[in-house]
Amino acid sequence: MATGIVTTYHDELGYGAITPDDGGPEVIVYYDSVIGEGGRVPTAAPGRHVLPVGQKVSYQPAQEEGRTVAEQVRLL
Repeated sequence: MATGIVTTYHDELGYGAITPDDGGPEVIVYYDSVIGEGGRVPTAAPGRHVLPVGQKVSYQPAQEEGRTVAEQVRLL
């Protein structure tokens, strides 16, 4: 698993970016890849997913449509 810091997240759109700790290029993260406690996706309100900017996360990098995306994202 890789680790990084959430640099942007648009809860109304359900996506953002993570800057990897290893210094590589930013990784895109989608709301449905975020795993909260108990396997649930965290929400601020019904249908509004939360991934706080500045939050340290772990994730599994994967290739999707020619870009790196984060899967299995967990808050640290």
